[in-house]
Order: sequence, then C-alpha cells, then structure tokens
Amino acid sequence: MMMVFMFMGASCSEATPDFVVPAPGTGGNGENSGNNGNSGDNGGQQQEPSSLCDPAFLGQTPMIIAYYTENSSVIPDPACLTHINYAHGRFVDKETGDGGIWIEQPEKLKKVVKLKEQKPSLKVLLMIGGWGDKADGFSEMARDARKRALFCQTCAEHIKNYNLDGIDIDWEYPTAGPSENGKHPDDTRNFNIVLKELREAIGNEKIISYASSSNADYVDWATAMLYLDYVNVMTYDMGDPPYHNAPLYYSSAITRKRSVDQSITLHVSKGVPLDRQVMGVPFYGHGTDPYKADVKYNEMSTVFSSSKYEGKNIRKWDNMAKVPYLVDNSGNFLLGYDDEESVTIKGQYVKNRNLLGAMFWEYRHDDAQGTLRKALCRAIYGKESTLE
Repeated sequence: MMMVFMFMGASCSEATPDFVVPAPGTGGNGENSGNNGNSGDNGGQQQEPSSLCDPAFLGQTPMIIAYYTENSSVIPDPACLTHINYAHGRFVDKETGDGGIWIEQPEKLKKVVKLKEQKPSLKVLLMIGGWGDKADGFSEMARDARKRALFCQTCAEHIKNYNLDGIDIDWEYPTAGPSENGKHPDDTRNFNIVLKELREAIGNEKIISYASSSNADYVDWATAMLYLDYVNVMTYDMGDPPYHNAPLYYSSAITRKRSVDQSITLHVSKGVPLDRQVMGVPFYGHGTDPYKADVKYNEMSTVFSSSKYEGKNIRKWDNMAKVPYLVDNSGNFLLGYDDEESVTIKGQYVKNRNLLGAMFWEYRHDDAQGTLRKALCRAIYGKESTLE
C-alpha cells in the first residue's frame, strides 16, 4: 500500500457543498475546434475560460496511443507510437475511494518511461480505472472533497516522481457500469469537479484524457471539455457473435448497436470535436463456441492453422462494415475481430476525418511482428514509424 503524501501547493482545493461548475458557452459543437483553450463562438456571451494542456506539451499528432498493461511481458517498441497509457493506477481503498492512487508494478512503469530517452517525443500517461470493479472508488472519491484532494495530490506526485506526461481517466462509467458500489446519481456532476481540481493540481503542462463509452453517454461534455484535452473513444465491444465487435460502418444484418463511424459522429453531436477525439481500435475479437469470448489477435495464427478449428475458421469480409469475421461450414457467425486489412482502413479513416488520432487496446494482444500497430502506423503516417 502506498504512502499518503503531504499536501503541496498544487493540491486540489476542497470545494464547498454548493460548488457549481462554471457553465460553458455554446461553442465546441462543431466538428473541429482545435485544442487551444477555446470552445468556439459563444454568440457574444462571456465564455468561462477553459483550462487545458498547453499544445506544446500535448505530444505529436496524429496520435497513436497504445494501452500497455502491467500484464505485458515485453517492454513496448515505441517506433509506431506517439503516446503510451500505462495501466493500471488503482485506488488505495476501492471500497471507499479513499487514500489516493497506487500503481501496479511501478518498476515496469519506470522501464516504459525510460523509452523517452530513446524517443524524446514519446508521452507516457498513467491510466486509472477500468471495467467492472476496476472502476470502484471513483464515485466515492468524486463526491467527497477530502478524498478528491488525495486523489489529485497522489496523481500529481506520481507525475512528478515517475516523469509522466499526464493522467488518463477510465471511469466506466459515471452513474452507470456493473459496479455495486461505484455509481451515484451525482457522478456526472462530480466528475466535472474532479476534472477541474485535477487540472489545478497538475497544471497546464500535463495531459488529462478520458476513455469514453461508444455511446457518448454519462458525461456532461460541454463542461468536461473545459478540462479534458482529448477523449479516447472506446469504439469496440459493440457486439458479440453473431454481431461485429467494432464495425467501422453500420452493416444492418450484423451490427448490433452502432458502428465506429456512428460513435464518432455521436460524440461530435454531444460536444466533442473531431480534432479532440482519439478513435479506439481493438487488437482482439469476440467469439462463441468453439472460441473464447475474447480472442487476442496474436492467437489468430493458431485459429487458422489448428485442426481444432477446421471448418469453423472460414474468413468472411463485410464490405459494408469493413471488418472480417469467421463462420463455420454452415455460415454461422463465430468470431468478429480486426486484422491487418481492417486496421489499415480504420487508420485511413482517422486521417480522412481529421481525428486527433487512434488508440488501441492493448499492446500485448498484437502478434510478435507488430502486424496491427504497424498497419495502423502505415495508414496514418505512411511508414512504420511516427518519426519525421
């Protein structure tokens, strides 16, 4: 368990119970707004100034962000990456949200940060949270001023002590999610307070990002975007067989809820401009018998070569959705996934829609050759490197 740090001057202020998050203007609803502290034209009304990272410290764009977890056995190759989100940061007490944040395998994080010596343009952020009980603690922390102060303080200390470039918040989700103790009706409002106080704690030379659901719900985007530099849109987990996991475009027969394109557009409609969206690409798929529920891309070579899957590993291409899937001899949909072809098309989409970039979950799911991350990099940068 980590030590609780003494407060320093940049720690979060304790908001009074009647704290009201400043109301933003009407800007920020356009497809592009930049990341320059402006929310756009507010019709002549006084706009509450946003508090964002200075663009000089945001890192290289277009972004290619790898989520890298403590479960990874190799240190990432940064050639095709501009940012790495190291997971995971955890609440010291996830039941109460108290005590601040500790880091899984900090020695591994140090090795990742050391990559900045090899590639000075690389940015490394600490990802906090996750799905299910991994998000426990956020709601309890956010509704209590003292706990928020500890959260912000320890985030600031970790940034300083590990030479990090910011914090990626993965609260799944304010007011929702499967957690038994991790949601409250005031979560959305309290999330804005957390963002404001976190910005005060870490300053304007560090990044704050957020991992958003593909449905763009749970967040008051107009206010949150005053403090969030960009949003990592989790455009995956949108269907299990017989539906696609992450269809780029809507394909009526085998798209369950929405497509990647629809999710990106939905975020725009709710106030997240294209040039502050980072599109998610899954390096895994979802299967049904005889496959596991989650199949990593690095397992696909076995899927195609093993006699275990013979007659159940027939690759099909959905030309509407622009993703592959596997069927059996009877045509039953068994596995939806992404491969080099679909990831290349998604990278091209990032460029064509002028998104801030792409991110992927997760680094260790790629194969040993780096097939998917290299395909993404070639599509966005025209080569297997982000270096100029």
